[in-house]
Amino acid sequence: MSQRNILFLLAAVLVVASCAPTQAPPPVVTPSGEERYLIDPRAGFSDMVPVKVDRRFDQAWHFHLAGNDVEARHMLDEIALRNPNYFPAQMALAAIDIRADQFDAAADRIERVKALAGDNYLPPFIYEAEIAIRRQDTRTALNIYRALAQRERPPAIVAERVSQLENAMFNELFTAAKTANDAEAIAYLREALTIQRNAPDVRVMLVQRLVAQKQFDEARRELEPLISTDPGRNEVQEALAEIDLGRGRFEDAVKRYERLSARTRDPRYAQRLEQIKSEWSSQNIPAYVHEAGQTESLSRADFAVLLYWTVPSIRFAQNLNTPPIAIDVADVAGRDEVVRAIAIGLYEVDAVTRRVSPGRPISASRLTILTARVLALRGAPCARQIPYERDELARAQKILAACGIADPAAGVPAETPATGAMARAALEQVAKVL
Repeated sequence: MSQRNILFLLAAVLVVASCAPTQAPPPVVTPSGEERYLIDPRAGFSDMVPVKVDRRFDQAWHFHLAGNDVEARHMLDEIALRNPNYFPAQMALAAIDIRADQFDAAADRIERVKALAGDNYLPPFIYEAEIAIRRQDTRTALNIYRALAQRERPPAIVAERVSQLENAMFNELFTAAKTANDAEAIAYLREALTIQRNAPDVRVMLVQRLVAQKQFDEARRELEPLISTDPGRNEVQEALAEIDLGRGRFEDAVKRYERLSARTRDPRYAQRLEQIKSEWSSQNIPAYVHEAGQTESLSRADFAVLLYWTVPSIRFAQNLNTPPIAIDVADVAGRDEVVRAIAIGLYEVDAVTRRVSPGRPISASRLTILTARVLALRGAPCARQIPYERDELARAQKILAACGIADPAAGVPAETPATGAMARAALEQVAKVL
């Protein structure tokens, strides 16, 4: 071969070498993890593109997927410079910025492309949502993906991302509601239920916050799905009790809490029950109750009044027999309380005269007998263990001792008039036993 031919061949090799890429193209890599949601920027780009440009971009995109962003950026800058309307190059550069956590730079590129490309080119919107995810702005990302999901034939990742983001948004709202004030929590929980309507814990919390805000009617409506599906759930019954209480139905609230307390043995329910009973009593105690508690000569009517207002199991007793009619209680202060005492069997109505003698004074020894009789009539276990004996006072004293109740007549003559203070002190102890 002549020297001239050799020089020509070397020149040709140098020209070819100068046109070759600085590195060999990497193997095709399938993106994984979060990067797979940064879809190929060519998706949906419909402009005619020279084959040479498309091949050059494909090579640059493969470098990016392989992790060689330096080489990818070099090639993409060249493509973008020579083809300013080839938007995939700008979006690929945005993808590189996103991977480098340079979100502001990526967002600037995305906004420029959106302004020029219009709404039909989807990658800018998807990339915008992905930036929001990485910035932990779940709401913005979800709104973007939901809007994309409404488009005709969106990419498969859109539905996948909507599902993921809805779960994330749900958890964020539920977590935020736990520490927010009632008004804010209600808004968070309502929004959470638009995502997962059948989330019982969220619905229970919403009802509790509505009750705290005294929105009882709204709380009842929000509770309805759980009443239909899980009426026996403790939180459902607790919420119903609080709604009853808010509507002024104290007795219904007490019944629900009594069942809850008995079924669960949870001291929290027992404490709330006693609190409601105390509130109910304090709000509804008539003046004659205070008079009965201060009297120096306790009557049968006074004892019935104090019994009713001091012992919840008497006040809220259910399924009592219809008491016989007594003709001498019509004008008595505390008539209803005397009738309740007759109904539970504490007082008897004379079969001939039809009188119960509500004004009859009670002695100290008689107060002991009546106190023990209440325990026996209401089925206190400590009273049932004491056998019958003809000496009623002696048996009554044994019942009180077995139940741990101080004898109100202790230390005073048997016929000393009982006082309201003596009766109240004894009945407060009875209330604890029952």
